Amino acid sequence: MMCARARGTTRYYPISRIRQTLNWLSTGIRKLDRDKIIVYKIPYTSSFDYYPVEIALFALGNLEKFLDTGEERYREVFIRHVDWLVKNISIKDDFGVWEHNFVLPYYKFDRVPWVHGMAQGVAISALVRAYQLTGNKKYLEVAKLAYGAFERDIDEGGVRYVDSRGDIWIEEYAILPPPHILNGFIYAMLGMYDLYSATKSVSILNLINECKNTLVRNLHKYDNGFWSLYDLLNKFPSSKKYHELHIEQLNVLYSLTGEDIFKEYMTIWRNYLTRSSNRIRKTFVRLILYTKKYGLTIPKMYVARKKWEKK
Repeated sequence: MMCARARGTTRYYPISRIRQTLNWLSTGIRKLDRDKIIVYKIPYTSSFDYYPVEIALFALGNLEKFLDTGEERYREVFIRHVDWLVKNISIKDDFGVWEHNFVLPYYKFDRVPWVHGMAQGVAISALVRAYQLTGNKKYLEVAKLAYGAFERDIDEGGVRYVDSRGDIWIEEYAILPPPHILNGFIYAMLGMYDLYSATKSVSILNLINECKNTLVRNLHKYDNGFWSLYDLLNKFPSSKKYHELHIEQLNVLYSLTGEDIFKEYMTIWRNYLTRSSNRIRKTFVRLILYTKKYGLTIPKMYVARKKWEKK
């Protein structure tokens, strides 16, 4: 359902940049722990921690390489990281989440631990593929537990937010006020599609359609006339990397849903990339908005990030 290319019954992930995760270990921001699980350097600190979204993405990147080459070493890395997801999911009543005990810049976290809606979705995608690859139903059962967070509001420990209009949002950062981060919402939806492909659950399909309708009604809000916005809370223009990701994600959504609005904005945002004036304007507007929000701390934050990256 997700992609025509496959090795056996295991499907490729539809976002091409997933393969970039194989390069992560060449930087100082990620490394392997003693059990060879990837860990993430918490921004502006020297501490490393497990970041479930990156564990799932790294797993998928290695699966892609295995599907391409058939080399067992990539399969082993994939299974090792998916098994970490199985062992570390926190069960809350009848659903499960991966909890985060550190906070990230640019948002005010009103709760710790917090839950990452994108992590839920990408982990589901990895778990479903582990089930397809091995036939082991434990992976599918954990994917179903993780899906339950999409049906629970943030105040209930889930990642769903229902606005005053009745639109359902899946929040990448399940905090209040909700940021409505676009790429994280779409990644979560792709996890839903993967689980639906494995279960044919009507309730999952219904939520997919609700989320699709939310995007159809609100996608225009992410367009500022020359670039795409990263979220609807801060309304910062996306970095070039995330703008390109939005374009690819909309292409995938169009292929899955046939909704013309996804193709329309994919084309508009792709055209924005062709104009150097838009890229310059994006950078200038980001700087203005960051300065308005953070004041004179912006230069300090920039220097701190560079030091963090180098260390």
